[in-house]
Amino acid sequence: MALRRWVIAGFAVGATALLGGFAPTLDLPGSTALEQSGWTLVTASDDTNVYMRAATTGQAGLRRVWTAYDAARTLKRDGFSFRSVRSLGEYDCRKRVSRVVEETFHGSPALTGKSWQSPKFIPTPWAAPVPESVGAIRMAFACRALNDI
Repeated sequence: MALRRWVIAGFAVGATALLGGFAPTLDLPGSTALEQSGWTLVTASDDTNVYMRAATTGQAGLRRVWTAYDAARTLKRDGFSFRSVRSLGEYDCRKRVSRVVEETFHGSPALTGKSWQSPKFIPTPWAAPVPESVGAIRMAFACRALNDI
């Protein structure tokens, strides 16, 4: 199976970083496993690869898309150590806003290992992404690229 990388404006998004700069994708353990299991690498920062894949159809006019964050180092939230996160986002492509409605943390790369959901999590409010941010790249993928997949 060929690895899937999304392309924006002629540049492999795997090489597109935050805030308009460029950064290489990380060679993280499990990253290839995510791509081989249907995730598309959409961007990378200094220490995190970001992948996306379509989810079930949302309400009329909304797209539901999974995002996976695969970090190079262990992070912590609410006392739980994790290396990867899977979040479910809803995108209103006409209004150009999105929100996160679910997230699961995983103790190991590539959404493996012990998983955990915060009892404090509440869906985020609808918001427009900051231009040239990871949110903007996620919005572009959800609203444009999924038409081609």
